[in-house]
Amino acid sequence: MNGFYKIKTISMVLAISSLLVLLPSCKENGSAEKVGEKIDSAMENIGEELDEAAKSASKKIDEAAKNASEQLDVAAKKASKKVEEVSDNIFNAVEAAKKTSEKIEEVSDSIRNAVKKEE
Repeated sequence: MNGFYKIKTISMVLAISSLLVLLPSCKENGSAEKVGEKIDSAMENIGEELDEAAKSASKKIDEAAKNASEQLDVAAKKASKKVEEVSDNIFNAVEAAKKTSEKIEEVSDSIRNAVKKEE
């Protein structure tokens, strides 16, 4: 039962109980007491149902929060792994660029030396 219908039910019970208590036509002794007991019992049952609904909602919220937290942890781990992979790729690219630069310098030096010998 969702919250709207519970509030509506409580409102109806309160309205009916007010009318029943105020009815002056109770001829039998104790009939007002019986009605009052029934109203008390109904109100107690409604209170218990509201408590159960609140506990159930709280449990569902806790479960949803736990699931969301677990999913965020998994996503964070995946993202961290990807960042590490990209970082490794960048490092490897920089190292390759350094080696290429060194080779270019070696070739340049060889060309300069060859040109100097021919002069």
